[in-house]
Formats: sequence, structure tokens, C-alpha cells
Amino acid sequence: MTGSHTDVLLAIPERMWFANTDMQSFYEFTRAPSDNSAFAHWVAAGRLFVTPNSGNPRKYHNALVAMMPGDPVFAYEDRVGFVGIGWVRSPKDLRDSRGGTALYPNPAEIVRSLAVDWDPSVTRTVGEVSAFTRVGGHGLQACNEGTSLHSYLIGMLQEAHERRQGDSEGEEATTLARIEADTTADSRTKSQLIQARLGQGKFRKDVLAREQACRLTGTTQPRCLVASHIKPWAVCADGEHLDEANGLMLAPHVDHLFDTGQISFEDDGQLVIAPAFDRAVLRAWQLDEGANVGPFAPDQAHYLAYHRRYVLGQPRPRRQRNLVGDVSADASNFDATLQRNHDSQD
Repeated sequence: MTGSHTDVLLAIPERMWFANTDMQSFYEFTRAPSDNSAFAHWVAAGRLFVTPNSGNPRKYHNALVAMMPGDPVFAYEDRVGFVGIGWVRSPKDLRDSRGGTALYPNPAEIVRSLAVDWDPSVTRTVGEVSAFTRVGGHGLQACNEGTSLHSYLIGMLQEAHERRQGDSEGEEATTLARIEADTTADSRTKSQLIQARLGQGKFRKDVLAREQACRLTGTTQPRCLVASHIKPWAVCADGEHLDEANGLMLAPHVDHLFDTGQISFEDDGQLVIAPAFDRAVLRAWQLDEGANVGPFAPDQAHYLAYHRRYVLGQPRPRRQRNLVGDVSADASNFDATLQRNHDSQD
């Protein structure tokens, strides 16, 4: 998205999960004196851990299978409270820890784990939680809609959503300041980059010449269209920020869904919806879930491939910093592969 971000209501996810950090199991086998928090290990590893006992090795299996990319997970530590919120990473990554791998301290125990992007900035103490609801049980379980705990967790999720909105605005200001301070670019280039970031100037004009309507709504009024980057601005390489092939003209609500990774498109134009996205939002906005918006040109498909892999279904803080999958090296390799494929078609 090239314009300024606006506040939007949080779409309530279809599934939310409660995970106890299993301190007793962690402490029983950890050796390092500094390992005083199981959740700190979870955050550092980028994973959620469950420890089925030998008598029930498939414990939590159904929950782990049911968890989908983008589902929020609330980590709870006994006698501490909620210590963070995470989102199941896409693509889903379920592993067993065997033979004393770095995944878990105990070399004798098989631990199941799932890749999760954790945000430890939104927390609640035991006292804060107990004043409104009761947290019972251990391990991993779904948070059922209609319960007081579910309603309480929605409030935490809203706070995390608002924090991410604030982070985006801060990153926007930082990006503009970095462009202005760049000593390698001349004033004209800086002006073009800043105007493109603000949704004006050359980038918008070039994209509009190529895409005269919102692909999903058919809206053709320029004042009602946003010039949206397919590959996010924050991870664009030199030459990609102003490349008209890296842009779509979208209605503002469609731009929001595309920019936040709730939807994407196949090369042939088929709409793709993130697994965790509440499709009731599409119905409320009268957007066809089965829409095909028409094929994209090969140079646009280059960027859409990136969007499907690194933006669709991804939590915003991670994908904006190009930390999806195996950090930026994976993204660079992906871009190089796309370029080779593109060159071979020329």
C-alpha cells in the first residue's frame, strides 16, 4: 500500500488457541541456569512446544493438525499470566524433536512443535486475567467462541492489532526519512520515490495507465483507487519501487485485504484467500469468493509469486521485515529463481 494507513476493525478469526508453556516439563530437563523461562525459549526458536508423555504419544495431535497458518495462539505461563500472542506460520511447519536437537533441552524426550511468529509485547498478569475470566487446564486447546475467555482474548488481539498499526505508521515515517537522507540518490529520484510512497506521482500514473480498474470490484474512478504495491515497499530491491508491474489499482477495502495478506491472486487471476481469514468479511463487502479477475502479464506474475509466498497469510510484522521462512536469504534466492525463469521465457 502506498497511501497512509487508516485504522480498520479487527476481523475476528475463525479459530484461536490457548497454549500453556509447560514450565514443569521444561524445568525438569533444562540444564543452563540462564534458562529461566520456557517462553523465552519459544520466542528464540520461533516455535510452540508440546510435550506428550510416553503413555499418550498422540496427545495434542488433533489440535496441532487443526491449527492453520494465521491462527492466533495465546501463550500462558502458570503463576505469571499471558506472556505473548503468536500466529501460526505459513506454510505450516510441524516437527518432532528427537535425539537432543536444538529445539528442546531434553535429549531423551520427543517434543512436538509448530512454527509460530511470537509477539511478546501484549501480556496480561494472572491478577488482570482472574478479574475477568478463569483460565483452566493445561497444554494446548482451542478457545471456544462464546466463552468469557474467548471474549477476553479478543481484547488482547485487538491491542496487538493496534500496536501493529502503530508500528506500520512508524515504519512509514522511517522509510520516508531514509529516502530523504540517501546520499546516493539525486533530488529527482528522491522526489519520485517519496511521491510513490505517498501514492502520488510517477508510480501511480504508470500503474493507472496499465490497470484502469480495481481487479476485484471493477471500480474505475481514479479517486476511488489506491496504487498498491504487490511486493511490499519495505522489501523492494532497487528498481522495484517504481516498477509499474509491481502495482495494482485497487479499491481501498480490497487494497487493505491485499496489503495485509488476507487475499492474493494466482497468475491466471483466480482469487486466493488466506486460510485463517474470516470469509464473512468478503460476503459483507459483496466480494465474490470464487472470483477470477483475469490473467496477469508475466512481469506482474513475477511479483504475485512473491506475494503469495511471503505476504499471503503472514503476520504483518514478520513479512514487512522480510523475515518469512529462512529470513532474507530465502527471499533473495526466491527472487533469483523467478528472474531465471523469467529470462528463460524471453
